[in-house]
Amino acid sequence: MATILPLLIAVLVGLGSSAQIALIGGMARTRSAPEATFTSLMATVAGVAVVIAFRGFRGDLPQFNAPLDRSIAIVGVAVVSVILLVFAMKGLSPGYAITGLFATAFLLGTAYLGPKLGVAVFFAATTAGSLLGAMVFDAIGAFGAQPSPLNPLRVLAVVVVFAGVALFRIAR
Repeated sequence: MATILPLLIAVLVGLGSSAQIALIGGMARTRSAPEATFTSLMATVAGVAVVIAFRGFRGDLPQFNAPLDRSIAIVGVAVVSVILLVFAMKGLSPGYAITGLFATAFLLGTAYLGPKLGVAVFFAATTAGSLLGAMVFDAIGAFGAQPSPLNPLRVLAVVVVFAGVALFRIAR
């Protein structure tokens, strides 16, 4: 039972992953795929840098080599990333700026939850969350995508993946 909360968080991380995919796809309708990816990446770098800097200012200094061993240097990385994100966002809906924060959650979730749940259970849970989110985003045609209506087979596919998560967890 101690793994229920981490398992639910892993599913939420997967839901966020599907949101990131949908958002990058939405940006790619206006920009090229590499430009949409770059825009997302700048938010990811900024998000991770903010987490590292926050931890550093609380006394948990980064374990990088100089010059990244100081929180202020990590703040500099965050600032540069945000500036690049602002330039990359020109002409896009401001909501797309959060795209890379879903990757931040995924990467941090992997680092924290992967060892706790095990790679297979973490992967299965995030995949289940991703599939559930993707099914919903497809159904509503999120961010300009062609809608793909729900049907019993799609719902069954998601149920089967969630059943797989349970089997991985039980078999552990």
